[in-house]
Amino acid sequence: MNTSCPLTVGEWHDFLRGFSSEFLNSKYLRLLEADPNIDVSLFLSEAGREARWLGYEPASEQTVLAVEERLGVRLPPMYRNFLLTSNGWNCIGELDLLKAEEIGWFAEREAWLLDSWSGPGLEFFTEDLKMLKRCLLISSGQDGSGGYLLLHAENGNENGEWNAYEWWPGHGAHPEPHDSFAALLTSVREYLF
Repeated sequence: MNTSCPLTVGEWHDFLRGFSSEFLNSKYLRLLEADPNIDVSLFLSEAGREARWLGYEPASEQTVLAVEERLGVRLPPMYRNFLLTSNGWNCIGELDLLKAEEIGWFAEREAWLLDSWSGPGLEFFTEDLKMLKRCLLISSGQDGSGGYLLLHAENGNENGEWNAYEWWPGHGAHPEPHDSFAALLTSVREYLF
């Protein structure tokens, strides 16, 4: 498997096509299908199986610009190109990637969680809270999985890329950093397959 991080729309298309193929042929999917408590059709349609594509139609440049205006930031290049390739994605493990129109600031979308992690005795989490307040929430959990994929708006590099985080607060762990959105998805792909 090619583990280099995709950057351009063409590279994202190849990466996501490979991800779809690996997922559809994976032990992970077979385990999900064998579980009587999981309805695989909720995240994997017959049309998706036949097309061998877990994503959606690409977002338009106008859609991405409108989201950037609403959020008050320019999205990092790798994530922008992902959205221009597939506006969201089904089944990144237990998570789905939101469509451009659905992403928002973590502090607004999950204020209750930040409040609960700000209480007495949780001082060890102070630095993570500062970071989370400037993160975009770009994922949703399947059946209350409790995980998050995030992009940190104040931690960009010279190429305009932002650090990305995978966070499972129910596990008691700190958010796991990655150099970029593409590095995060590459890591998840390697873990799953």
